[in-house]
Formats: sequence, C-alpha cells, structure tokens
Amino acid sequence: MEIAQLIKQLGSTPKNAATVFSENRTLWQSLGFSQTQVALWLASLPQKNQQNKSSSDYQVTPDIAAHLVSLLQQAGGRMPLAQVLKKLPPGITTSEQQIRKLAQQHAQLDIKGPLLILVN
Repeated sequence: MEIAQLIKQLGSTPKNAATVFSENRTLWQSLGFSQTQVALWLASLPQKNQQNKSSSDYQVTPDIAAHLVSLLQQAGGRMPLAQVLKKLPPGITTSEQQIRKLAQQHAQLDIKGPLLILVN
C-alpha cells in the first residue's frame, strides 16, 4: 500500500497508530518509521484524516508550576511577575493572568501585588 492510499483509507476509517503500524508494517519498514513516528505522522494529517485522538495527545507540556517553584527557590522566594514571564522555558508562552491563576491553584505559590511568592 502506498501512503496516498493509506491516507484515503484513514479518511473513511480512522485507526490508532498501533493498528496503522501493524497493518502496514512493510510500508513503515521501507520508510524506516517506528511506531512513534507513525503516531506523529498521523497527528500531522489534516483533521478529517486524523485518528480520533486529538493532537494534544502527542504534545508534551512542561510542568510550568514546577519551573516557577524552582525559579523562586533560586531567587530567594519572590520575584516580580514581569521577570517571571521572561524566565519561562523556551517555547512556553503565557500571560501574567494565567500565572496568577496558576498561583491561586498551586499550594506553594502565591501572589502579593506584582510579586510571585514561594509559600513554605
């Protein structure tokens, strides 16, 4: 089976990565694809051809709260929110409001005016 045929087939009958991989093992071996790469390929297909899982199943989200706690521990327990926003991990974009909301929900974080504070 060729890729184009497989895409067409998946459009009418969505399947998960394990099934697509096992049913088309020869194709994937000829391309040098592992099962993980097949899952990523499926996630990259247009929505109508994609399996029933959302693309968020394939994204890894770093634990921002743990990063913030670590940042505050290094900074002596408090840091201005504006500075916190500049020290987020690469690829993470968030707003001051989202960090405030996270701080309200996290046992070790608190907000005092413009500061993010580490609670003992």
